[in-house]
Amino acid sequence: MITKLKKYYSYAERFVKSPNKTGNFQVLLAEIKDKGLVTGIKSVLHIKAGSRGDYGFPDYTGGIPLHTYDKSVKVTLPHNTNPLVSIIIPAYNQLDYTYNCIRSIYEHNSFTNYEIIIADDNSPDDSSVLLSQFDNLAIVKNATNLGFLKNCNHAATKAKGEYLVFLNNDTQVLNNWLSELLYVFENFPKAGLVGSMLIYPDGLLQEAGGIIWQDGSGANYGNRNNPAKPEYNYIKEVDYISGASIMIRTTLWKEIGGFDERFSPAYCEDSDLCFAVREKGYEVIYQPFSRIIHFEGISHGTDVEKGVKQYQVINNRKLVEKWQPVLQHKSKNGHNVFSERDRTTGKKHVLIIDHNVPTIDKDAGSRTITNFVDSLLSLDYSVKFMVPNLYPEYHYTKLLQQKGVEVLHGDSFVYLKHEWEGYFSNNINKFDAIILSRSSICTPYIKYLKRHNYPGKMIYYGHDLGFLRTEQEIKMGGKKGLEKLLQKTKADEDYMYSNADAALVISHEELAYLKKYVDTPLHYIPPYFFEIQQTTKPFNSRKGILFVGGFQHPPNQDAIRWFVENMYESLEKEGIYLTIAGSEMPQFVLDYKKKYPSLTILPDVPILQLEELYANAKIAIVPLTVGAGVKGKVIEAMAKGVPIVGTDKAFEGLYKTEDFLYKDINDPLAFIAEIMRIYNNAEFWEQLSVFGKAYVSQYFNKAIMKDTLQKIIE
Repeated sequence: MITKLKKYYSYAERFVKSPNKTGNFQVLLAEIKDKGLVTGIKSVLHIKAGSRGDYGFPDYTGGIPLHTYDKSVKVTLPHNTNPLVSIIIPAYNQLDYTYNCIRSIYEHNSFTNYEIIIADDNSPDDSSVLLSQFDNLAIVKNATNLGFLKNCNHAATKAKGEYLVFLNNDTQVLNNWLSELLYVFENFPKAGLVGSMLIYPDGLLQEAGGIIWQDGSGANYGNRNNPAKPEYNYIKEVDYISGASIMIRTTLWKEIGGFDERFSPAYCEDSDLCFAVREKGYEVIYQPFSRIIHFEGISHGTDVEKGVKQYQVINNRKLVEKWQPVLQHKSKNGHNVFSERDRTTGKKHVLIIDHNVPTIDKDAGSRTITNFVDSLLSLDYSVKFMVPNLYPEYHYTKLLQQKGVEVLHGDSFVYLKHEWEGYFSNNINKFDAIILSRSSICTPYIKYLKRHNYPGKMIYYGHDLGFLRTEQEIKMGGKKGLEKLLQKTKADEDYMYSNADAALVISHEELAYLKKYVDTPLHYIPPYFFEIQQTTKPFNSRKGILFVGGFQHPPNQDAIRWFVENMYESLEKEGIYLTIAGSEMPQFVLDYKKKYPSLTILPDVPILQLEELYANAKIAIVPLTVGAGVKGKVIEAMAKGVPIVGTDKAFEGLYKTEDFLYKDINDPLAFIAEIMRIYNNAEFWEQLSVFGKAYVSQYFNKAIMKDTLQKIIE
């Protein structure tokens, strides 16, 4: 308790000493409003505690370090004859802002295939001085003042890029701002216009995309809130993106005709462009990982009664008149924010709850959950993923957010204190289905749902029958205390199967077992789908055997121990060498290297390297002695055309047709003999390779998974 108090005192001290007390206080008030007094205060203190706050997001709550760059150093911008991206910066005076904007682009980009065009709208300030400070900078200076809109349209005619970016001069970009915009175009085929997260200099959010209501009024979603919150940090479709930072394909820009000049000189032209993009069949997408600081109001002020700013009101009336047939289908002002913020009105909404975000390169269960997510997204469902822990790994969290999944994590979703109940009480009836993954964490959720008469589908996915695996460990003389674990696991699993509306089962054996006593509708679903390796490296170009496994899973530890200590010495003498690749490698595995120098041990192998290992291995071994469910490593090896030698537990759960080629081998001598047989027989190796790919293609494909989920949910 004393340690915790000291920690909070240090956080509070940092909070108080921050130079941006006003911004901090606004965040504090917003957090207290959302979460209550005590939790709100704790939330802000946690945010101040570290560089990534409590959401894995950079700590901007004390303000953002802004740069006034040294102008005495001449900067050489990238030179590209045919740039991929043309960055157009409209400017009227404010040379210092323009200079710092350009420097931020140069300093914060690993991507360099761009050109920068300054669109000088006949400024009294001499923009040509920028040429003495930047090599390869283009300036288009108008003979007369055209106004913001026409200035942008004119500058776009001079651009050479495949993509156009319009960036306000009163901005500074953050790391990889440009490549993150391109990421959306590369991964979302319907992307027509993509925009950035806009952040105020004090660290508060300006906009996470925008909503246009039925009356034509707009809302900068998340304005003056904490930009780290989950609801602002996933790629999503939106009604509009403010024109301070937007990217569009040049071909689409020309097809639309640029900004509609009826909105000249400025305001609502960005909203209108977004409507025009959708009219052409494309989507307007918000990219939270492209982040810019925006000094709003530098150019035109904030008074809507005078100057250019008055056109904000005038042009809004024009926007309503032009797009009235579309606007009539929108929600009334302030209504249905849950769906309007990401344009998911009319879509199915699905919530997945699991103990962590999927760590796809570490364990098979994560691959299954990832495949579920991908299947649901391909059905055009809105997917949200709840993680009941404070600090899921940022890298894996971002993988989901980049797919368009809102990841609900942080102190609002803490498991033990039931913080998640606040989210449930406000939002749970908006979901058509909830997929509850793992009995070890999901019983409190399903009890809440039943107690509050949740009207949607409660779908349980247990991964496997864990109590059967524990029974096997007990029979093999496992650790003490397993009997209590067995009782709890059995009770939790039975409760989930009995109280869910439907259950997903990935093993045919377990499906038959459950049908004996479970009345809930049970649905077989393949746990994985893999891209089939169409071209496989030939037999003679391969060597060695491969074991892949996440060693946080005890059966993988037992498997490699059984194999190495009973079989590897004989195989090594025959020149057949083993590679062990896996996450969370235990010490005893590393120690094998002392006895067997030929052994290759690769902890925490990235996905690309794992692909190479499969491509070069002659055989994959799966010597499991305990286990339950379908084994991801088996299906993955088969999909890649790599023959397998495995035990009965390795092939458990697979649908075994009459022509199923693999046999269960549980004896060490027989295991060695089978490896030798395949290793030295090119014809048999080829037969197994072809069989594996065909089997996975037939029984482990995305269509089966999608159809199963769709039938249950709809």
